[in-house]
Amino acid sequence: MKATLFAAIAFAAVAGHAQALDLQQGGSPKLKVTKLQMGIKSPATNACPADAQLKAWVFTNKEGSVPIYIARDGGNVSGPYMVQTKATGNGTFMGVYSRTLSIHQAIDTMYRASAPQHKKLSNWVPLKASCKIGLGGGGILQN
Repeated sequence: MKATLFAAIAFAAVAGHAQALDLQQGGSPKLKVTKLQMGIKSPATNACPADAQLKAWVFTNKEGSVPIYIARDGGNVSGPYMVQTKATGNGTFMGVYSRTLSIHQAIDTMYRASAPQHKKLSNWVPLKASCKIGLGGGGILQN
């Protein structure tokens, strides 16, 4: 009985300590990314050049600015891109990063977003374009 009581008190002390570390000076909680999602709408045509739409949604525990990075599978990482989160009206906070990618050659790869300061990664999302009908352009991916 005493051992169970002692374990419960120790657990409560550890849990309380973790929450105390989440507070900034003045008692307000630190900005935290709770979720990071990404989506890409690949071109709807086989003709190139064509545009793809990339979006990343950043969810946080309060309003604030979050730096995110965009990584290509096996390739470069770009950023940081600042995303400002705002209240959505249902008790959550969200910001959106949007970008148009100009596709000039066939591509089949994946991208994901990251918020390294908050240790969050999005899902990998595919970007595919066949470019069977080439209309010129020359570059592989223009940003």
